[in-house]
Amino acid sequence: MLLAVSHIVLATEDVARITRFFQGGFDLKPYFENEMFSEFVLPSGFRMAFFKPVGKSAKSFSATSDRRAVSYGLSVKNVEESFQKLTALGAKTEGPPKDHPWGEKSFLLIDCDGNRWEVVQSPSESGMLKNR
Repeated sequence: MLLAVSHIVLATEDVARITRFFQGGFDLKPYFENEMFSEFVLPSGFRMAFFKPVGKSAKSFSATSDRRAVSYGLSVKNVEESFQKLTALGAKTEGPPKDHPWGEKSFLLIDCDGNRWEVVQSPSESGMLKNR
């Protein structure tokens, strides 16, 4: 039985750059960081990590692959404030936040590696959409 999605690990050519992007854009402090790997532990317990593929991992992972096939979801308390902060920092988006009929509000963020993130404000206190 699957309990939860616990973490995500994304390949990057520049761990320091993407770590700074998430530190500045979302006021996060890395749980661990060095030149090859960084990890953030979010208040929900979900872990988000970035690594530079070298050695054996370079056979299975590419930091330069096309990033347009998937998007990842990030929940925030205030989507409008997040949009303003990220755009002020020069982050790429595909337009301002929009309302969805299921009660969430979101915008699409493209990070410095080209990864797509749907930044969402959920109607629940936890930031997670509740199952009906």
